[in-house]
Amino acid sequence: MDCYEIMKRITTHRGVKQLVVINKDGLLLKTFPAESDELDESQIQSLHELAGAARRMVRDVDPTDDLMFLRVCSKTDEILVSPDMAFTVVVFQENHDKHAATA
Repeated sequence: MDCYEIMKRITTHRGVKQLVVINKDGLLLKTFPAESDELDESQIQSLHELAGAARRMVRDVDPTDDLMFLRVCSKTDEILVSPDMAFTVVVFQENHDKHAATA
């Protein structure tokens, strides 16, 4: 299974709104689905900076450790960040806890 198929499969999960891939310089490489609303440059840069700050914090605590995954929740959405040395994958999805609270 190639990367494109994996990313396409992730976007079919319940609640997933968008998946973006950002390179190590903070530039947008790919958006899934392609017809989804594009993030503006400042939002992409903010995501890139957030991942970098979280990685530095983890290394400050333990220099031998590294950030593997970051999950940020708001009342309505979740942002899932998976950083790597070459690129960062970000998934935007509905906050599943909001559904439990209103049910």
